[in-house]
Amino acid sequence: MTAPSGTVTLITDFGTADGFVGAMKGRLLQLAPQAQLVDISHDIAPQDIVQGAWCLRQAALEFPPGTLHLAVVDPGVGDVRAALLIETERYLLVGPDNGVLSLAARADHLRRVWRIDPQAGPWARSTTFEGLSLFAPVAAGLVQGMLPSAIGVATDEFVELIPREPEVGPEGVVGEVVRFDRFGNGITNIHRTLLGGAQVAAITAEAGHVLPLCSSYADMAQRPDGVGALWNSAGLLELAVWRASARERLRMAPGSQVRLTLRRH
Repeated sequence: MTAPSGTVTLITDFGTADGFVGAMKGRLLQLAPQAQLVDISHDIAPQDIVQGAWCLRQAALEFPPGTLHLAVVDPGVGDVRAALLIETERYLLVGPDNGVLSLAARADHLRRVWRIDPQAGPWARSTTFEGLSLFAPVAAGLVQGMLPSAIGVATDEFVELIPREPEVGPEGVVGEVVRFDRFGNGITNIHRTLLGGAQVAAITAEAGHVLPLCSSYADMAQRPDGVGALWNSAGLLELAVWRASARERLRMAPGSQVRLTLRRH
């Protein structure tokens, strides 16, 4: 199995105004004092499983092998949904069975999945705060050396988010905006490898907005409207506006279509 290194990351929609995150950290450190806790984000929009999944997918793969990623974005707390432990090629993922773990799990080559047994250790189900009663103690148990087989039952069934794939044709690529960052930049599902060596002739967003391909955000400052597109650090096409929100300026939403017209040699 993937051996836990002791590093535990946290993603939640709890915010930091209340004591929920602090309580989870306290329980983790009480049960596994050697754990090193790293906050990825606690600013996921309330109950937004998709945002939480993309946030985890973006950050998870940058951590060293053996990291345990704990994600609690859980609008179904208190219902019959399961709790999961997932092993990937390099990591362990813990969280609710609602899709929040699925994008990161697939991105790092999913190996095995266990459905956590609420009676297998010093944890329990809760109707309000399973981040404290269930997920933090499970993460601590793994850091302390508990084996997945002692924590839950292996399963092949779990909830997955299935991103829509771009359509690649002889004239170009048609994709969509999958999420927005806090600056209002629209991140699409179009990866630059889909170009296959072709050049971008035009980028057209929904409602007919035509955007130039820029090399940096600063390049957009040279345009009168400040609008442009670029390849971000993950290799995905991103729509942006210089010092403004592309989401607002271009009136986009998740699922808004983006079309690349290609020039092939």
